[in-house]
Amino acid sequence: MVESLLSRVAISGVSMIFVVVGLYMLNTGRTARARSERIDDTETTAVRELQPGTAEVKGVARPAADGDVMESPITESEALATHVEMEEWESSGQGGGSWTTKHEDRAAVPMVVDDGTGEVRVDLPADGDLNVEKSRWKVGSGDEPPERIERYLEAESEIDTATRRDIGPLSIGERRRYSEGLIEPGEEVYVLGAAREEQSDWGERSYAIDATTDSGDFVLSDKSESELVNEGKRGGLVLLAFGVVFLLSGLFGTVIPWIGA
Repeated sequence: MVESLLSRVAISGVSMIFVVVGLYMLNTGRTARARSERIDDTETTAVRELQPGTAEVKGVARPAADGDVMESPITESEALATHVEMEEWESSGQGGGSWTTKHEDRAAVPMVVDDGTGEVRVDLPADGDLNVEKSRWKVGSGDEPPERIERYLEAESEIDTATRRDIGPLSIGERRRYSEGLIEPGEEVYVLGAAREEQSDWGERSYAIDATTDSGDFVLSDKSESELVNEGKRGGLVLLAFGVVFLLSGLFGTVIPWIGA
């Protein structure tokens, strides 16, 4: 009797994890789709017509007067913003698995965006989204990483060297993939955020976009607006679908042990 009760409690407890994961995925998917709708609904404003508040601008990015370009960590290219990520393959033990992010870093220098009507300063806030096209390098189990990845690992103290073992003629170890995205000087960018007026010389108006909107949005990207909208809708839909599956599975597993008990 006691063992049966403990077994039912254990099954329900494990199932509740699926419920929590499902709710999290549903909320994340809903948030992604809602933001894509806000991006789609927000009209692009010419820089010369900016006002304090939510602003969407598109134009060519270059360093601000008090800023300079940086060197990207992997390709060592000139950049205004960079996003690097290292993932490891984690096996499920049943022939499957998934890529898990083990290290992620982003950085940006002060920049201005010129749309032909004027310039606006853009600073990436701590809670802003840097969404950039990425290059990716896969390093298989037992493989030696390419030279640029080796250079990056030597300079990045927070990432350990991948473990490897030799078994006879074979070398096995962790499977990793590294990715780097960047915004280069002169590249077309999309910006959504909150604009504020800055003090400027000779009584001219000057604006900066450096904070999230009232809805919590700040997006700096080298992708087009339509790409961002479609990406958010597709990704959000996938998360919603998986969220429903996890939630229903968890609810079923939570309830079924007690039916007829």
